[in-house]
Amino acid sequence: MNFLCFGDKNKKSILFIHGMASTAMLCYEPILKRLSDYYVILAEVDGHSERTGELVSLEKDCDEIEDYIMDNLSGNLYCLSGFSMGATMAVEIIGRGNVNVAKTHLDAAFLIKMGLLTKPYEYIFCKAIKRIQSGKAIPKFMMDAVMGKDNNSIIEMLYPNITSITIKNACEFVYCYNVPKNIKSYKGTVLFWRGSNEQYPRKSVTLLKKYLPAIIDVEMEHMGHGQYLHEHSDEYASKLIEYLQS
Repeated sequence: MNFLCFGDKNKKSILFIHGMASTAMLCYEPILKRLSDYYVILAEVDGHSERTGELVSLEKDCDEIEDYIMDNLSGNLYCLSGFSMGATMAVEIIGRGNVNVAKTHLDAAFLIKMGLLTKPYEYIFCKAIKRIQSGKAIPKFMMDAVMGKDNNSIIEMLYPNITSITIKNACEFVYCYNVPKNIKSYKGTVLFWRGSNEQYPRKSVTLLKKYLPAIIDVEMEHMGHGQYLHEHSDEYASKLIEYLQS
């Protein structure tokens, strides 16, 4: 993994984990300028940057994020924020309880096990990425069904050098994920954002409420997967800062 750091280390810290098949900068660079009052760390997941090697295991990457927090922040993080795959990883980290996280922000966490659909979904996702990389269009009805109506955010945030091996290994973690039972012991606050046009994050927050009944669940109207972050970055940053200051 690699970590990109911005701002004064003496300020409150926020660590962001980006989504699958994207990059830290593609996801979060638009909101960096709004977070000057914080020490911002962008985690670059393996296989999602020219500075990292192929992704082997997201569990290993979660280990490395924990190690980074322990080694560089004395084990204490003010806020952990993740989008999509990154939000699933954030759930894993707070569920382990090895580091102290005061606030957690989950944007469209994917926590629903796909069961027998895991392999077909991996195959379809890999094929879709290859089509995008080769300049071919994805049928609109498919994009609307998976990402939300008229939502091209995932295509526009795509890391062009992503490989099928990285996607496969990421999918095997996300599509087969089990929420740690120990997450019930998490003492921080949790804010969950999801678009009204996303079906799996809606199911995910329902599942998470069984473990964390005090979770703050916010639905963004008319938003698909990644759309609020990508198309409304200023508003995204403002709402996030409100949560950080609350």
